[in-house]
Amino acid sequence: MKRGLLFAALTAFVMTISLNAVAQEKATGKDFKKLQKNEKVLNKDLQKKAIKDARKQAKQLAKDGFQTPVGKLPLDKQIEAAWQKQAEMDTDGNPWWYIASSRAIGGNQSAAALQATNAAKIDLAGQIQTKVSQLIEAQVANDDMGQEEAASLSNVVAASKSVISATLGRVIPLVEVFRTLPNKNVEVQVTLGYSQQAATQAAVKAIRQELAQKSEALAKELDKLGY
Repeated sequence: MKRGLLFAALTAFVMTISLNAVAQEKATGKDFKKLQKNEKVLNKDLQKKAIKDARKQAKQLAKDGFQTPVGKLPLDKQIEAAWQKQAEMDTDGNPWWYIASSRAIGGNQSAAALQATNAAKIDLAGQIQTKVSQLIEAQVANDDMGQEEAASLSNVVAASKSVISATLGRVIPLVEVFRTLPNKNVEVQVTLGYSQQAATQAAVKAIRQELAQKSEALAKELDKLGY
């Protein structure tokens, strides 16, 4: 009797382990597909062109009198890194990075750098806003949503640039160069990069919080985007 109970218990235990293993394998497969989609790749042809164009731009900037601040990479290395970032993409062929550049003139280098950085961040926010709008438009088209609800959702996204700007916490400075003008003012050029994946996730989350104040039902529509 005891042997029979022991055998039954062992059988149940083995079956549980097998079921858990199958479930884990399925989950791993889904995770792998998700990771594969988000994998960063580099097109070799684009990389070669990027390096060539970067060197050309670096020479022009040096010719125009631009130089790098103390502690930064040499001008040509900065430009090359920025151009290579633009050549990176995911396995679906979409750009891996949002890239934005801006120039500003100030009474000193720090002031000009701050102005240029803020302008570049606004540019990034606009790019992210456009991407999220496209995602939401596609969701609305595939969803059984009323015209009024769809309009409300679109209006919130259309007014979300300031909300998105507040989420820019992982911006990567790629280029910072400056030159002193004849009137002693300083001109600074900066280029910033931001992971498309991280930026879109942060933007959707921020917009959802904003939308939830008006309608939790509409906010849940954003959850369907999978971010």
